[in-house]
Amino acid sequence: MKREEYLDDYQDHAERRPKKKKKKKKRKHRVYAFFVLLFAFLILVLGIFILFHVQKVEVKGNDYCSTEEIVKSVQNDKYSVNGLYVLAKYKLGYGKKPDCFESIKVSLKNPWTLKITVQEKERIGYVMDSDGKYYYFDQDGMVVDVEEAPVDGIPLVDGMNPDELKLYHKLKKKSSIIYQEILEATREMKKYELSVTKIMCRSDRIYVYIGNVCVSLGNDVTSVKVAQIPKILEKLEGKEGTLHLENFSDESDTATFDIGVFPEDAG
Repeated sequence: MKREEYLDDYQDHAERRPKKKKKKKKRKHRVYAFFVLLFAFLILVLGIFILFHVQKVEVKGNDYCSTEEIVKSVQNDKYSVNGLYVLAKYKLGYGKKPDCFESIKVSLKNPWTLKITVQEKERIGYVMDSDGKYYYFDQDGMVVDVEEAPVDGIPLVDGMNPDELKLYHKLKKKSSIIYQEILEATREMKKYELSVTKIMCRSDRIYVYIGNVCVSLGNDVTSVKVAQIPKILEKLEGKEGTLHLENFSDESDTATFDIGVFPEDAG
């Protein structure tokens, strides 16, 4: 081989060697960068798990639904120990809302404290079972609460006798035509903010007890009838007896008051 050819081959070989070294260095840098990013990601994930681990839960807005029941319904899976997970679950609409709530809002007071704000369904009446338990229902007739004692300010509904009493189930009675009228009476009394102590049904007639006055509404309840009650009570000036609004309507303004007289079997 000539000297000139040997030198050319040597130069070509010398030029190729640095390129291989550069490629190796680039690969090393890429591998190093990958592991740095992976390590940083693992630190971030670990930090999120540690920092956002729920240590305290604050509940606001509940009256009859227990705090323990609310916390249990919100943290209902093994991942709910993480505040960010719970927050994301409710923001995306996958969080559980108990049937006794109108609304539930979950937020973070700080990374380790979960804040739950609820609005319960309003209890507008209650019925009793044979065991002496009190079943409270909302305006749709659904049982939202069961208590061992009566709650002040909520009227007893006597004579409804539903076929089934079960929490988060609607009150039902197949055999009574007046059943829906009783529910309507509880809704209307609440609407007009009347302090009712008892709503009674006897012989398919509905009676509402407000203080010392029993209001007889007949077998149908209308807003027209109920709207008259506050006005008439002001004129009665504390008298006791039965106010008859059975025939009151837009066409007939007939209303009578029997002083000292109450329906038979009044409790």
